[in-house]
Amino acid sequence: MRPRHNYRSVVAGVEQLPRGIDLPRHRHTAGYATVVLAGSFTEASFAGRFVVQPGDVLLHGHYDCHANHALTNHGPQLLRLPWFDDTREGHYRVADPDRFARVAERDPLAATAALSRALEAQPPRSLDWPDRLASDLTIDSSLCLTTWAEGERLAPETLSRRFHEAFGVSPKLFRLEGRTRRAWRALMHCDRSLTAIAHEQGFADLAHMSRSVCAFTGFPPSRWRATGFRATLLDQVRSS
Repeated sequence: MRPRHNYRSVVAGVEQLPRGIDLPRHRHTAGYATVVLAGSFTEASFAGRFVVQPGDVLLHGHYDCHANHALTNHGPQLLRLPWFDDTREGHYRVADPDRFARVAERDPLAATAALSRALEAQPPRSLDWPDRLASDLTIDSSLCLTTWAEGERLAPETLSRRFHEAFGVSPKLFRLEGRTRRAWRALMHCDRSLTAIAHEQGFADLAHMSRSVCAFTGFPPSRWRATGFRATLLDQVRSS
């Protein structure tokens, strides 16, 4: 069984994107890092919405979903590197991005290790309400969208439309996918029961979590948890 969604893959190395490219919200199985060498664009992901330029770094963990919008006439030039640390995502910066491109020509994994040591976290910027909503949905998967809209004096249809314009997905689906992704991480990295994880992540029951994880990753929680399958399936994910 494979995921319902079409997941994009990236290849380590320098990539020159076409001029004015916009990428609707898309999904990746494997984690990776993007080092911006030239150009500027916005990215809206589970980690937030960022405007990036040369020297900026975007870190993506497994099963990230994001949209990109070009801000310059010439296409961005990017260095793609493998990234394996799901605990570090979002917007960072490095002093000399070209150095990592030179290292990656010889050894992409060495470039990843050097990048990890050089990363400087970027302070959060002032947030518009779609960014605040994304952050709140990430923190509280049981957040009531109607109550949140009332607090911002927004009509529910305005909330849904404007959030979709900013993040490329409805707030309800953003919440469900984020919840599912956190559940997948928990079942991969802790030994709590699947029922406990379903409860902790705000699912109605284990069956609900199992359906969501299977639809999102292509495999049910029981398969991910099976002895000997975690490493095999992660290797499959990384190579897809």
